[in-house]
Amino acid sequence: MTAPAQPEIMIVDDDLAFRIGTQALLEDHGYSVTHAATGDEAKGKLAEHPCDCVLTDLVMPGISGIDLLEHIRVNHPGIPVIMVTGFASIRTAVEAMRRGAHDYVTKPCENTELLIKIERALEVRRKDRELKQLREELQNKFSFGNLISHSQSMKQVFRQIQQVTDTDVTVLIQGESGTGKELVARALHMNSRRAARPFVAVNCSAIPEGLLESELFGHEKGAFTGAEKQRLGKFEEADKGTLFLDEIGDAPASVQVKLLRVLQERTIERVGGHGPIAVETRVVAATNRNLELMMVQGDFREDLFYRLNVFPITLPPLRERLEDIPVLAGHFLEEYATLGNGNVKQIAPEAMGEMVRYSWRGNIRELENLIKRAIIKSPGDTITSLELPTQEESAKPSAGDTPAPADITTPYKEYLSAIVARAEESYLVKVLNLHKGNINAAAKAMEIDRKTIYRKIAEYRLDPASFRH
Repeated sequence: MTAPAQPEIMIVDDDLAFRIGTQALLEDHGYSVTHAATGDEAKGKLAEHPCDCVLTDLVMPGISGIDLLEHIRVNHPGIPVIMVTGFASIRTAVEAMRRGAHDYVTKPCENTELLIKIERALEVRRKDRELKQLREELQNKFSFGNLISHSQSMKQVFRQIQQVTDTDVTVLIQGESGTGKELVARALHMNSRRAARPFVAVNCSAIPEGLLESELFGHEKGAFTGAEKQRLGKFEEADKGTLFLDEIGDAPASVQVKLLRVLQERTIERVGGHGPIAVETRVVAATNRNLELMMVQGDFREDLFYRLNVFPITLPPLRERLEDIPVLAGHFLEEYATLGNGNVKQIAPEAMGEMVRYSWRGNIRELENLIKRAIIKSPGDTITSLELPTQEESAKPSAGDTPAPADITTPYKEYLSAIVARAEESYLVKVLNLHKGNINAAAKAMEIDRKTIYRKIAEYRLDPASFRH
């Protein structure tokens, strides 16, 4: 094991006897010592090898101790300086402290006093270094742009972002709704050489199919009814920047074909246009759907998938990074403090425990909304209760999932369809569990083809990997 390095002290004084005597004292107490006869010599040595503390005479030929102090403050901030002075120049030494010197001693120096003041200066130096290191670690460990985490799984995501940020390759971000896919896309953009150029986001599921093509590629005047003037599309708006295609799995087939062409040829053609237009736009896509299953079903082009999936990044759900809940909750508490007139300052341990035990179907977005509501409704300075759904409520399918069985007022066919869907999903889960996610074995046992199983897995939003136990 390597022994810790000895603190290094630089003695600057034109008095050779003082330099030698002080060096012997300090070395006897475990310090490493260098010395210089003038301020200029000290500046040269500091440029080559900064030390941990400077002990300098106040009055010297050439550069004075005050001048050397100013040089150190500008060029070597963080190195503490102790001034050595005669009785007649104590007022000047006090002025030096106002300018940033750590302390001063008078000649002849009392050994114990000198050693105590040096140790205090070194302790300040150590604390400054620790604080700087802690800040750097917090920056690297807990955040990347607006991404906040200290989980191992997210540290891997941060590493992936760093690896790909300064390239122009296409990135596919995968993860459940609410996991922060757009934040990752923005982190990629803001840490890249394109940061000064536009970041343009398009939600492919939020724009009607008939308008998405025009939205992405633009249109010429008169291209269709209502096209009264030329309009640039998002690809051109994001030229030399980043285009974020959210919910890419919901892009219709007609748009998928044109997206493939853009990725292959780096050109677009406006609706109603008559020729290609070159674009230099980086594409980052995101989805909460299983594109590989969609390929099997014929709902997503295989060639487009491989063009998008050059560098995949998968975001873990919040339930798999529970150690992030306290830091995320604290972040949202600070960010939305004004919702409660700034009165809410903390979260009670019991409430934090509830959050850690919760399943977080809606991931970080659900946590964010929960903290907002809690701040608004909290009567004091501490959040003590939360409006968390019961585990039964949180397990209910959301929009797009299998419908729950209804009551007797529901039409018979709708009720029957819901019951059958529930039973079918339950049966499929049991078979996949039995065969540990092996699709071939499950298809054989169920006496159906593999394509049907893939379609049902997508329909019920199941993850085959979760059955491989």
